Amino acid sequence: MTIKALTFDVFGTTVDWNTGIARESEKALAPKGCKLDWVAFANRWRSEYQPFMEEVRTGRRPYATMDTLHREMLDIPLAEYKVPNLTDQEKQDLALAWRRLPAWPDAAEGLDRMREKFIVAALSNGNMALTVNLAKFADISWDIILGAELVETYKPLPQVYDSAAHYLDLNPSEIMMVACHHWDLDAASERGFRTAFVSRLDEYGKGEHDPQPEPGTYDYQATDFLDLANQLGC
Repeated sequence: MTIKALTFDVFGTTVDWNTGIARESEKALAPKGCKLDWVAFANRWRSEYQPFMEEVRTGRRPYATMDTLHREMLDIPLAEYKVPNLTDQEKQDLALAWRRLPAWPDAAEGLDRMREKFIVAALSNGNMALTVNLAKFADISWDIILGAELVETYKPLPQVYDSAAHYLDLNPSEIMMVACHHWDLDAASERGFRTAFVSRLDEYGKGEHDPQPEPGTYDYQATDFLDLANQLGC
């Protein structure tokens, strides 16, 4: 069937969370005398992403928004890096740094080109307020924001992908998931989506990234959004 919609992962695929979080952490903590490896700090914070979501996915805790999880996750690197006492408001402000991340340089133009031919949707683990504020900050545009908050659980559970097909009123085979993470694409494929892997070779810092897939693993494999747009005839 013809592809009618593209659903995009946001963190890592569309925006450069590592650069943004390293920058925002330094901005908040350096004035307090902290001299840290800011990239390592960002990666340590992000490393709690899956464990915290797993608590929700398994039902061990009720659904909590990603904004809430980011705030809770932050306490771990703050303690490990022995960051001096921060007020609750300072911690909350830093946690909201995940709403202030730069888009990859190709993202805005690539999305605009693909929007001319397809519905372009965010399918993110970010909650609505986070994702819409991030889009405004990063100057990227979505036709619609879908994802975890609508079903109150997190990718890669099937409910998230199934909800995209439901809200777009499309057969799953008419939707293509675009991501730089294998786990996201593999889960989408299991729900009948087409798949496109986009390389983000600096996601975790300079030259640090997820393994590149073997050719033919996914329906498309692209170096960035502009390359994907070219392959899709946009």
